[in-house]
Amino acid sequence: MGRVDAALISSLPNLRMIQSEGVGYQGVDVECAKRNNVVVCNNKGINDTAVAEGTLFLILACLKNYTRGVDAMYCGGQIEAKKKAFGNVRELSECTVGLVGFGDIARQTAKLLNALGTRVIYTNRTRYKALEGKYNVEYAELETLLSQSDFVSLHLAACNETRGFVDSKFLSGMKKDAYLINTARGDLVDNEALYEAIKNGTIAGAGLDVIFPEPVTRDNILLRDDIRDRLVLTPHIAGITHLTVKKLYRQCYDNIIRVLNGEEPKNKVN
Repeated sequence: MGRVDAALISSLPNLRMIQSEGVGYQGVDVECAKRNNVVVCNNKGINDTAVAEGTLFLILACLKNYTRGVDAMYCGGQIEAKKKAFGNVRELSECTVGLVGFGDIARQTAKLLNALGTRVIYTNRTRYKALEGKYNVEYAELETLLSQSDFVSLHLAACNETRGFVDSKFLSGMKKDAYLINTARGDLVDNEALYEAIKNGTIAGAGLDVIFPEPVTRDNILLRDDIRDRLVLTPHIAGITHLTVKKLYRQCYDNIIRVLNGEEPKNKVN
């Protein structure tokens, strides 16, 4: 979302609520809002199914070498691509997916992966023992998750503690034939570290719905041609399905009505 800073908040004496359309609210000065008795709300969980589907798409696209396959088709190399793939493409039932973070989206992702017979492990600041059976997941420390996962999928909020979380040390802990998947926030990843890891074969590649900064420009290091065939990219669209947008504005409207009626709004973050 855009910036709602202290100057803007202080200039609106009748302001009662700041409502984020999505899950993120990084642009809001939450402390200033609190001092001014302004409630800040987000739409937690609004796009969990949509982003989980986007995550699954990126995982499958990496697994099936989607980018290379498309390029081969356009270059007249279909048969050569087919020969290379013969017997060398795994199914998800043979893979382990590691979820870094275990919020709403990660849980929905686990459900989709379970349907395909995938082993799912997760790491999180808080271990959710009570949910592990429900979502058929195993808990692991980060180091173990990185060393065992064929796909490492990020499901963290962006904050001071997590920006640049995926650095060279993180990537060097992954398997050489593993892929990084990011449908969370672009600034979780150190772009230069990811570029070097892919270029040097530290990891096999990445599936990215988000790249920092946005808007993504052609000179971004992750768009260099020498790693193009090892990336699957989508333009930050995982969470903006038709159904998500309908739910999003319904919940915004409902929160406005609650505040106008003196009731407690949903999904307060302050």
